[in-house]
Amino acid sequence: MVISHPIIISNILVFFAVSAVILFIAARQFRLENNALALFTSLVMLIAGFYLLFPSFFASLCSSSANRMLASIDAFYTVEPGAKLISSLVIFIGFLVSLFNAHYLENEQRQHAFYPLFLFLIIGILGMLWATDLLIVYLFSELMNISAYALVAFRRKNTTAIEAGFKYLIMSSVASVIVLAGISLFLFTDGTTIAHLITIDDNWLSLLAAIFILSGFSLKSALVPLHTWLPDAHGKAPSSISAILSGVMVQSVFYTMVRICLAIGMDPGLLGFILLILSVLNILVGNLMGIIQANLKRMLGYSTIAQMGYIVLCFSIGLRNGSMLAIQSGFFIIIAHALAKGLAFLCAGIFYSQEGIDQVKDIRGARTHPIFTFIVFTAAVFSLSAIPPFPGFTGKWTALTSVFAAGDPLAFWIALAFLIGSLLAFGYYLPLLVNLSSRFLGRDMQADNRATSKTLKVWMIVPTALLLLSILILIIFPQVVIDNTIPAARYLLEMVK
Repeated sequence: MVISHPIIISNILVFFAVSAVILFIAARQFRLENNALALFTSLVMLIAGFYLLFPSFFASLCSSSANRMLASIDAFYTVEPGAKLISSLVIFIGFLVSLFNAHYLENEQRQHAFYPLFLFLIIGILGMLWATDLLIVYLFSELMNISAYALVAFRRKNTTAIEAGFKYLIMSSVASVIVLAGISLFLFTDGTTIAHLITIDDNWLSLLAAIFILSGFSLKSALVPLHTWLPDAHGKAPSSISAILSGVMVQSVFYTMVRICLAIGMDPGLLGFILLILSVLNILVGNLMGIIQANLKRMLGYSTIAQMGYIVLCFSIGLRNGSMLAIQSGFFIIIAHALAKGLAFLCAGIFYSQEGIDQVKDIRGARTHPIFTFIVFTAAVFSLSAIPPFPGFTGKWTALTSVFAAGDPLAFWIALAFLIGSLLAFGYYLPLLVNLSSRFLGRDMQADNRATSKTLKVWMIVPTALLLLSILILIIFPQVVIDNTIPAARYLLEMVK
């Protein structure tokens, strides 16, 4: 089922844009405090989420003339099931991150610029997911990337943050040029940039255009060997931004790439084989590089590369074999990873903002709320490392089940890649747990409480607690979530036919 309604699409994007402008002007003119800016941003996220999930409720708020005016714009957008699922996840994580920023950014400068940029980042992701015209997809992806560059380098007094933002800018700009070249070739050969009206035939120009688009979006998705920007960018960005970038942004770009490649008529078997190779590389490179990282956020960045490998592998299996269960597993891992990685980065933000800790070995000396940080960070790490019964394990188990059920000729090697990747992941997840648990279990708790120099604010506790609750819900009701991914998986497979 494809959902297309001007209330859902056009109004949400306009609402975000107007809110960003109002927020910037109000912050500059009235010198609003960080708490007020964060609460306004979280309110915008909350309203947009209700807009997306309950469009009929808001339909009566918009006049019929306004609906007719927006209908012409809406012809270039569609909220199909996969895009709706990921969009809902983006808004949910964005809402929690906004609350977290109420305390996390209280000592930062240029807060008046941060929150509008954050809203434009969300606009870029949502517009890219919903657009059906390749040029509009390109424009929204550029809005997303430009906002991300600025947010990665937000702490401009930190030279490494500036360097990471510049590296991200250069590499992503190359990807943008490649994608734009592919779109231009399609416009030249087919006379249109609307994805489902484009056909790939024996014309070498159309084949080259498809290769350009696939390559450009692969770089933006951090697929190996085009991944080197991600650990630097996500490692040096503010932790709240890293939660968005690693948790939902690269996954949104990847899904957009798959949807476009299928819409323009790329052979699903060939696309699945290419994705299969890239996924194995991501799993191996991400986990191997994660082992040697001393910086906590860089390690989490390489973990994202590895997790992208598992996501890509599920989609490749589904496309190669027409397996709905495999694609469902891919969506489930996207959800599980977004929650766990968002929680892990927010915990990293707690460590850094409260005690200046950014190295894995220094977590051993963390004094801020040892019980709370131990519980939430352990839950995040257990899910990322696929410890049963956490969601990471459920997603990978379902994916392996789909491989053997589909009778993929490479089933043994795919299962081996899963096993090796999981074993390698323990090489860098285990030290995190050891260092944190040594503080929690190895010292007198009363002494720890007396030594605590700072206490966590409710703005940090609530988002992390809600993410933990979400992970627990996935543990208790995994089948409910998997069943809700059926429309998204069916939509992609119908594009193949």
